[in-house]
Amino acid sequence: MQEQIIIENFLAALKAGDVDGACAFVAENAVIIGVRAEPKPSVPPYGARSGHDGFRTFLAALGRTFKSQSLTVEHLGAGEGVAFASGQLDHIVAATGKRFFSEWVLRCRVREGKITHYQFCEDSARLEDALSPVGEAA
Repeated sequence: MQEQIIIENFLAALKAGDVDGACAFVAENAVIIGVRAEPKPSVPPYGARSGHDGFRTFLAALGRTFKSQSLTVEHLGAGEGVAFASGQLDHIVAATGKRFFSEWVLRCRVREGKITHYQFCEDSARLEDALSPVGEAA
C-alpha cells in the first residue's frame, strides 16, 4: 500500500531529524493538527497549522516543549487514502522537568503521494498535567 510506505518514510525522516526529508512527504497545503485544532497558549503543540511552514512551526513547538527520551512506533496501517501509526512516547517537559509518557496515534490522509491531513493524538490530560508547574493542577 502506497499510503503505508509514505508514512513509514515520513516517520523515518522525522526520527533521523531530517525535517526537509519529512516535508517532502507533506503537501504544500496540508492541514497539521497537534492533538486539537484550537490553540491553547499553555500547550504550545496544540493547534491547527498548514503547509510546510505550519509543519515546521509544529515541530519547533515540540522541540521547545520537550526533551524527547524515546518515541516508538509499534503499529502501522493504511488503506483507502488513510495511513495510521501508533506507539509510545516518553518526554521530559523542558519548562517543568516533569516526565510525560503516553501512547499516541497518528492519522494521515494521503493523496497523490503526499500527506494532506496530519493529526497526532496523545493523552492530553497527562500532557497538560506535565506542563503545569509543580504543585498546580492542569
